[in-house]
Amino acid sequence: MGTECSKSDVQEIVEPEPVGVEPEPVVVESEPVESEREESPEPVENTPPPSIHKEPSIASSDDQNKASDFEEFFITFESDSDEIKLPPIENEYPAPVPNTTECSLTKKIQWFENTDPNTGSDDADNDVEEREITKAEIDHHARTVQKSDLNSFHQLIKYLDTPIKGRPTRDEMMVRIILVWLSNQVVEQFVSEECTDKTPLGFLSLLGQRRSTYSTFFTVLCRTADVKCAQIHGVCKAGDYQPGDTNMDNLTCLWNAVYIQDSWRIIHPYWVCRSVFGKRSSGWIKLEEDGKAIGHRTIAADGVVKNAFKEYYIMPDPSQFIYRCHPDCKEWQLLPTPISREIFLNQAYLLPPFWAMEMKLVSKNACCLFASGKTLTLTFETSKATANTINLDYEFLLKEGSAQREDENEMLKPENMPRLVAKIRNASEWNFDIQFPIEGIYKIVIYGGPDTHPLLRLCEFKIICTKRTEGCRLIPFNPGKLGFGPGPESDRAGLLLPSHRNGIITIDRNNPTNLRFLLASDTYKSLNVETELVDFDLKDKKSSVKSVIEKDTKELKIITNIVQNGDYGLRISTSTGDDLERLTVVCNYLITTSNKLSREKANQRVARRKLLSSIENGNNIEITESIKRCLKEKILENDSDIENAQRKLDVLQFRKDIHDAFLRNHLGTIEKTIHCLKTSLYQRIFWKAIQELDNLANELRSS
Repeated sequence: MGTECSKSDVQEIVEPEPVGVEPEPVVVESEPVESEREESPEPVENTPPPSIHKEPSIASSDDQNKASDFEEFFITFESDSDEIKLPPIENEYPAPVPNTTECSLTKKIQWFENTDPNTGSDDADNDVEEREITKAEIDHHARTVQKSDLNSFHQLIKYLDTPIKGRPTRDEMMVRIILVWLSNQVVEQFVSEECTDKTPLGFLSLLGQRRSTYSTFFTVLCRTADVKCAQIHGVCKAGDYQPGDTNMDNLTCLWNAVYIQDSWRIIHPYWVCRSVFGKRSSGWIKLEEDGKAIGHRTIAADGVVKNAFKEYYIMPDPSQFIYRCHPDCKEWQLLPTPISREIFLNQAYLLPPFWAMEMKLVSKNACCLFASGKTLTLTFETSKATANTINLDYEFLLKEGSAQREDENEMLKPENMPRLVAKIRNASEWNFDIQFPIEGIYKIVIYGGPDTHPLLRLCEFKIICTKRTEGCRLIPFNPGKLGFGPGPESDRAGLLLPSHRNGIITIDRNNPTNLRFLLASDTYKSLNVETELVDFDLKDKKSSVKSVIEKDTKELKIITNIVQNGDYGLRISTSTGDDLERLTVVCNYLITTSNKLSREKANQRVARRKLLSSIENGNNIEITESIKRCLKEKILENDSDIENAQRKLDVLQFRKDIHDAFLRNHLGTIEKTIHCLKTSLYQRIFWKAIQELDNLANELRSS
């Protein structure tokens, strides 16, 4: 089914009701605290005395995919103010040099499952003389420390050492067991105890009164346990830090390094043990979220500091940690090539979940970006193995007072609220194309996570726009969290191996374009498809789209015919069986006649279009020739369209192999074909053929 462009295709933006805002020419709603999506670990500087409680944190959105399970992963700030002074290193400590060995105990941080040691089983067996001890057992033992063990450092360490003494990895385990124990201490409950650095109990009182630091206490505990522990002074991007800030005078702090397996390993005890819930910054107007125009002012919230075990900060990769902390002594970066304080301040603001998702920043590595008259693009890459199983989303904000009031008021009128960010998926590459309707200071926050999991804050960027985008065009419609481009939702719907993996398609008007999906063999017979084509100003009534399911090849073919220049949104919805009323949007494309968002030369664009055309309609020879032409034009071999063309060749070859297997009727050939199909990426596409070949093989075996 297909429809012409129509106004009903675009969701109307309703003017928000004003809440608690002084009268202005244009009223912008102040966003309620409970509906604000929480930022990811954002440290708090000089937070008031925390309230420690066990209630769940307030969800940041009504949508469970926006309310992170890790809302506690806001990195709170602990200053370097400390009454207890220790030597940073002790005599005969090895010099700090880059890491040379793996650290097995801290691998496989599970960002999207519960890794809090407080939830471990209390039934763990500590009698582990003859077998390897587990993290769960270490964590359980740390939780069984009695208050009577806190009267002496040696007494406490002796108890913690009980299950790990004499083991080859004892020092490594000791570091963890100390941190698990420390993360379980509600230091505010010890403020009435005598303050002293002579006992663990007295030190907990010092922590509760903010007269010492977690780093200092951790240093004392490690040194008592005969674990070499250095204390490091530097600055951190935490607390009230915002991307682009260069004054770090109030963000000096302490962390540590321990000497494990012949290498120095970074530890940030405070960030391991404490997080702040509900931290929010004020002074921003949220323009967009999930592709939808918003127009809300953010409201500040100090947040609540609570205990939270964050394993990432136990021996993190130094090349990642340098994005959060920069030591005064460059050797303690533990990097082969240390960076300057200036580079540290200027580089992108990337958070730990960014690394956990194996992401890479492809565009400029800077926390503050500049735009002058042109679209600005942020580009990320993810692992090819997981590219189609993750989701990214964003918030786009304008700093209050950074734009001319007249421009700001005009833009924020409900009828003018723009959709400015195009989130475009292209296999393992993601592009956020951003337009700026007025001059001002903007901020974009990127969230992400595995499909079906809540999203965590990955990174954020400050953008200074000195000249508004020329020919600023609205995105045709709100694509929601899907963005533009095929992904997990289209896969689940049985729309596989799309001819166009890039969410943006550049076309020539009056030249029909075909998009194809191979269909899962278990769904193609019952699949219903509806397509809608929407132009950005809703005036084009002549351009059209239609969809056809080709039963013989098990393909969905979508034909678009654009007769006017401009930007169009293609929305693909599906359902199964007779349920025509419950169509669900599973994929969007942004189709344009403009090369404005293209980053290629003209000859490369021509070669790419030829390649896409051959994927849509070509045979083996045509596809192979198109691939060669792209490579000749210096389009990389790992380009998503070239990889997609190779997949199409694979599918065509499998179809030939299946045909040949039936014709030859030879058991060995059939078994080989079945094995190749079952171990390929195309099992869902050829499942029916696999079953038929299995039946034929069984007949041949029994004959």
